[in-house]
Amino acid sequence: MDVLFEKVWSVIKQKKYLYPFLFTMVVGLLTHMFLFVNKFPNADAMTSFYFDQNMVASGRWFLTVVCGISSYYDLNWVIGFLAIFYLSIAAVFVSEFFEVRSVVCRICIGALLVTFPAVTATFAYLYTADGYMLAFLLAVLAAYFTKKYKWGFGLGAVCLALSMGSYQAYLAATILLCIMSLILMCLRNTEIKKMWSLAWRYLVMGISGGVLYYIILKICLAVQGKQLDTYQGINEMGKLSLQNLPGMLYDAYYDFIAFAVKGNIFINNGFSLICVLLLSVVVCVTALFCFLKSKSYKKWYQSLLLLVFVILIPLGTNIIYFMSSDVTFHLLMRLQWILFPIFAVVLCDTYEDVRNQTKASGKKERNVFGKLPSALIVSLLGVFAAAGLSYQFMLMDNIAYFNMNERYEKTYAYCLRLVDRIEQTPGYYTGMPVAMIGVVDESKYPVTDITGEVTSGISGTTGDILIYKGTQYGAFMQHYMNVTVNFIEGEQIIEIYNSEEYREMDSFPAESSVRIVDGIMYIKTEPME
Repeated sequence: MDVLFEKVWSVIKQKKYLYPFLFTMVVGLLTHMFLFVNKFPNADAMTSFYFDQNMVASGRWFLTVVCGISSYYDLNWVIGFLAIFYLSIAAVFVSEFFEVRSVVCRICIGALLVTFPAVTATFAYLYTADGYMLAFLLAVLAAYFTKKYKWGFGLGAVCLALSMGSYQAYLAATILLCIMSLILMCLRNTEIKKMWSLAWRYLVMGISGGVLYYIILKICLAVQGKQLDTYQGINEMGKLSLQNLPGMLYDAYYDFIAFAVKGNIFINNGFSLICVLLLSVVVCVTALFCFLKSKSYKKWYQSLLLLVFVILIPLGTNIIYFMSSDVTFHLLMRLQWILFPIFAVVLCDTYEDVRNQTKASGKKERNVFGKLPSALIVSLLGVFAAAGLSYQFMLMDNIAYFNMNERYEKTYAYCLRLVDRIEQTPGYYTGMPVAMIGVVDESKYPVTDITGEVTSGISGTTGDILIYKGTQYGAFMQHYMNVTVNFIEGEQIIEIYNSEEYREMDSFPAESSVRIVDGIMYIKTEPME
């Protein structure tokens, strides 16, 4: 056992593995600690204090397994630590996948990954975050094993199936990694035979992983006697219609451009704009340099393939459109977007490698910026821009957590007033059916969310109130206020909503907003018409 441990440790302790892993862990914990040591629930978390994560009806048949590692309780610190741990391992394997030599570049990759606001949006639903982050790691491993080993596409297919079985959206991360590696091969003028061999392995891995995922899904549905849910068009998964294909293509490209420009994630203020522009310049300069220095332009098929791979990027990024035509994107489904700034860092490392390989003389390259080698200039620009963008992400994350804290406090204050009114209403008794209809009437309360300009794109963290229907209010009052209120739902609510007695009521906290009718307490919180 000691000998085995020493052999494993001799590999792990190498700087290219250990430093990026530890740095990612530290940055991740510093960035997200505010959430891990507090309890900032959202609407869905109200029913997930204990949740077995059996999401087979949503196609996530493996989620119950990966979330079971941390138990099925909503344990902030345990889940958060595991999620950061998985991301730290993913950062190492992303660096290995792209064969990044610079330890500094590897550290930047980890910092970008763990601070990206899509991680924060996932942490807003913390009760399932560790499972999702392990799914992302599996998506990275699918591409890594396929590229690293000749017959690794088999293991890659298994990893891909398990990843999709936890969260289907991360299929896009695997596809992007594959496309980006092929782009690098074009830029480095790799032999076409070697490139096609890898491309076929990627294709076999993707198809095999998808088929394996679908077979296991069908078995799980049959065993549990369930059907796929209609949410996000999951029930239409795998039913690609040629009639809908043009619309799917348009949606994929349109959404790609729209999110990149107006998603309020990469470009959030002047500082982030400068960082993104610098990274864009670095990408253009390094890609052009590698393409020219490696003489790829002399082979027409290299230029053609490079163009094809670039055109495929938006499709790979938004592959979810081809899995379901009714999908509505939110930030949790966009973690693969962090691979774009990461790719800029990878190109910085590739630039120096290609430059060293193609240098004709023993003289160091000089340039108009002074006596520093151009490779060092480009690397510094890329690293500083990546570090700056990561810092901006860190600020956005904590601003989002700030609003989640504010939102919880305001919800607690609102519910305290609501409970007091309920209990003080003559005729009320514990267990009485309560029909509460409508969201909070914002016209009667000041809008105090001051973070909207920053957090508008971060799902699950915005707004003034965190819950919006009776059962969620009931769970909040039960778990956070030690009060039991029997909120009712279903068709009975519709009947009450259309009743004359309800229509005559004013919105809470007006005196007429709470009344008892035929043994049922009516509470009207929606704005007056």
